[in-house]
Amino acid sequence: MRNIIPALLSIGVGFAISFFGLDFYSDSLENENNIIAQSSEVTAPVETSSEEEEEDPEENLTVNESSANSGSIDTENIQKSFDNWESYTKENIDLMSTFIPLDDEGAVMEKGIFLTLLRTGAYIPVKSEKDGKVQYQLTGIDDSADEKIKKSIVSKASIAHQYFKMEGKKLPDYNFVDLKGKAHNKADTKGKLLVIKCWFITCKVCVEEFPELNELVDKYKDDKIEFVSLAFDKKDELVEFLETKEFKYPTIPEQKDYMAKKLKVKQYPTHLIVDANGIIIKMVSNVKTLTSELERIMGK
Repeated sequence: MRNIIPALLSIGVGFAISFFGLDFYSDSLENENNIIAQSSEVTAPVETSSEEEEEDPEENLTVNESSANSGSIDTENIQKSFDNWESYTKENIDLMSTFIPLDDEGAVMEKGIFLTLLRTGAYIPVKSEKDGKVQYQLTGIDDSADEKIKKSIVSKASIAHQYFKMEGKKLPDYNFVDLKGKAHNKADTKGKLLVIKCWFITCKVCVEEFPELNELVDKYKDDKIEFVSLAFDKKDELVEFLETKEFKYPTIPEQKDYMAKKLKVKQYPTHLIVDANGIIIKMVSNVKTLTSELERIMGK
């Protein structure tokens, strides 16, 4: 922890009283009403765009669940170039997943503080595994590291922090009606795990996920899980589109405002897991992490 203290002091009083300073920073991000639409090509840093530009997909933050040994990772090489950093994070890091957060000396710390420290641009996360559990450890970023690396981790950590803050909150009131006229409200989903996908037709990766999401519907068909998708698009557009793309989630049209304003979604696709009492227990940005989180929750 001795290396963290100077980092905290270095960003001034505004960070020392992080409840005000960093929450203000996080809120300012929310007020930008930016979204991220992911593409299947991970060749650039995370970039935000106006919600009116949702036709432009960005990067795919899929994660490889293979284990890594932090002792064998060349952290200097990771930071030698932005391409090295992107390649490493694509294969190893998903800040929205379930992991054990460690400080720069390997001590377990609270996830909110971990993400807050990443948002300062002073650290990168490095993956390791212990007793079958994934760990991310704070590692000081090199002074010579590409500025894009710092901007990338700050952006990703900021969105992850926003999603982390939503976990533990009640799902905002809803009374959805899907394309087939079926209602989906709290009475209908009471006692069930609710899985929500946030997407829109022109989001490439949102659509590419359909086959794997269909497999999840089949896998959990005998369990008390309800799958629902919320889309930007109008009913007639969705009906026409889904005639050519099989998607087993019931789909609710014209939910852009609910996703952006109520769920605080900043990235598409986004998936929510809501418990039987209507509490958001996880918000993630890709189907691979959704799959692993459901396995963890359901025990299969």
